Amino acid sequence: MSPHDGLPTAEKEPAEPDPFFLKALALVEQQGRGTAVDVACGRGRHALELARRGWRVEAWDLSTVALEQLRAAAARAQLHVDTRALELTASMLPPDRQFDLVVVVNFLDRELLAAMRRLVAGHLILATYTSDWPGEHPSPRWRLRRGELAAGLPGFQTRLYEEQGGRAGLLCR
Repeated sequence: MSPHDGLPTAEKEPAEPDPFFLKALALVEQQGRGTAVDVACGRGRHALELARRGWRVEAWDLSTVALEQLRAAAARAQLHVDTRALELTASMLPPDRQFDLVVVVNFLDRELLAAMRRLVAGHLILATYTSDWPGEHPSPRWRLRRGELAAGLPGFQTRLYEEQGGRAGLLCR
């Protein structure tokens, strides 16, 4: 079972980017743009937004179907996003890869999160569900506990933190 099990998947254009992602990205972009990876990207709404803004983007997901949808959306928008089908576990993260920005939205694997430090050369944006989320999905196993991110992540400096409405977001470097 994965953090995405039970979530609806529609055959349509990716939804709008997450509001916390946009707020955090505005802070990051004050220092310029560079390389970015959207981890567990799904159909790639954040990868596409990054590419629109001039980032050099990779998008990783286990689902080859979602990655194909992302490639098609990028082609229609005349954007370049490198995609990679990848088992998203701490042991499967590519060695010797670092990015100016790592984005993880609506995906939670605490072991992977702990290993994420080695990917981050600049900033990490994390936004996902908390135990206060009113919906049935994702299951409680794939939600943050209330206040879990408030202290930040080990090895990172918090730049922005929000938690409300069953969602939590963290920008750190």
